[in-house]
Amino acid sequence: MNPLILFTLEIAISLGISLIVISLLKPLLTDVLIETCGTEKRAAFWGMFTQLMLFLTPLLIVIYFAPTDVISNSSVVLAIKETLFRTLLGVFTGLAIVGQVIWKSIVPNIPEPANTPIIKE
Repeated sequence: MNPLILFTLEIAISLGISLIVISLLKPLLTDVLIETCGTEKRAAFWGMFTQLMLFLTPLLIVIYFAPTDVISNSSVVLAIKETLFRTLLGVFTGLAIVGQVIWKSIVPNIPEPANTPIIKE
């Protein structure tokens, strides 16, 4: 297979998987970010930041670790398998970083103690 076509296919796989993950995550993430950040503008910034991280991290891993010197000797199936692995590793890495930041910023809901009368003896 032509190396340029294979490289284009690798990039398309990476961007496609990232797009799927972002489309699944975005509606839920927006509500969490508005609650965590306090304003819609802040939440919009962090939402866009998260989307960029989920596009760029897998793409960088796919591009950096693409085996350009052995493309002619490997099968297309193996190249696609490796691309899927690198893309999912990138998505996982991006989600782990974003998840850790969000996790640290969430204030737990601690229930207030019930209004029980204090009995003095």
